[in-house]
Amino acid sequence: MKTHDAAEQVLASSMQMAFVGAAKCGMEKKCVCLFLSQQRMLSRMRLKKSLILLPLASVLVLSSHIGWVRDDLGLLLTIDDQPIDVVGKFEDQLNKLIRNCGAVERLAPSTKQYQLAQSLIHDYSPPDSSHSNISSAWAMGRWILVEVEFKELLPAVVMIQKADSDAAIVPDAVWSGYTHPHLPAPFIRKFLI
Repeated sequence: MKTHDAAEQVLASSMQMAFVGAAKCGMEKKCVCLFLSQQRMLSRMRLKKSLILLPLASVLVLSSHIGWVRDDLGLLLTIDDQPIDVVGKFEDQLNKLIRNCGAVERLAPSTKQYQLAQSLIHDYSPPDSSHSNISSAWAMGRWILVEVEFKELLPAVVMIQKADSDAAIVPDAVWSGYTHPHLPAPFIRKFLI
């Protein structure tokens, strides 16, 4: 313990003597400048390390929370294991930009076309279709598109074509099923087109 204290005293006294010696020679300004330049150099090195480590740390943290998963229906982005259908959202936005749906009208339950669609769906495949509930219906020209929910069956999207005085469900244009966690609209559009 005594040798350790003695070594510290010798080091402190030698530093003091060096500073006093430098002061006697008029070098105190140079010593201070040298000390400050070393401090600036160290702070620049720390800044450079920070500028390198910060993006690296950010990428590592993000990669531990964000990922991509491929399933039967396509690609999903996952954030903290919560799936997000980025591709489906992109396709929906693109569809809104490139298509003009101004002529499409939403049907109210009191309209003749809505009631026609409801009776066609009830009669399509009884007894399950007789317990159907129309979620929404749209019409354009001779076409009616209906979103239907059933008590026992999966939800469906049904396309109805009206001819002069007759109307019928298009048999190859009935889409049914779940796409969760994917958005259903892109799949329905691909199926109907």
